[in-house]
Amino acid sequence: MATAEPHAGTPRTATCPMCGQQFTCGLSATCWCSTRRVPEEVRSWLADHYETCVCSACLDRVVEQGIPEA
Repeated sequence: MATAEPHAGTPRTATCPMCGQQFTCGLSATCWCSTRRVPEEVRSWLADHYETCVCSACLDRVVEQGIPEA
């Protein structure tokens, strides 16, 4: 049975796939993540490795420390 997806722009509680912490995902251009400067190579790496958003701490860590090696 499929579950209904939240509407774009409706904030939801999500679980970070990197650290397991819960955070609020705004699902819109005004989400907290839109205030972060994320290099394109980091965006691409995250999209290739995760199907959902990551929390602010993990996003900031990957931006600051670089893409983790396999």
